[in-house]
Amino acid sequence: MVLLLSGATEMARGLIVDEFLSGHPDWRHLALEDLKNAQDEDDVIGMGEFFALLIACECAKEALKEGFNVVITCPSAHMIDTVQESFPKELTSVYLGRSLKAQKTFDHVIDTKSQSASAASELLHSIVSE
Repeated sequence: MVLLLSGATEMARGLIVDEFLSGHPDWRHLALEDLKNAQDEDDVIGMGEFFALLIACECAKEALKEGFNVVITCPSAHMIDTVQESFPKELTSVYLGRSLKAQKTFDHVIDTKSQSASAASELLHSIVSE
């Protein structure tokens, strides 16, 4: 299974994923935030980030082959389509925050404004247990 988390802040996503992973040793985390942080200044059209995203998705596929599940945190909307296309069958998408638009686009929405990281992690647990 691949769990795609988007929305909220980088810090909130990180806290929720850390909490979730502490109870799920069979899961691995792919933080696409790291791709944005490592962007090359000379890459004005963003192709380097796109290729890095494709490589990251291939790494996640390898983890799946090894028997792990993968949680992917995604910092920007333009990355989501590529991730969804890379995992057409395994992906469950979750938006962290409040958004009416997200309810139409994502499989699940967790209102992180009114819940702790532990509560959000418990909701993720219930989603992956379905």
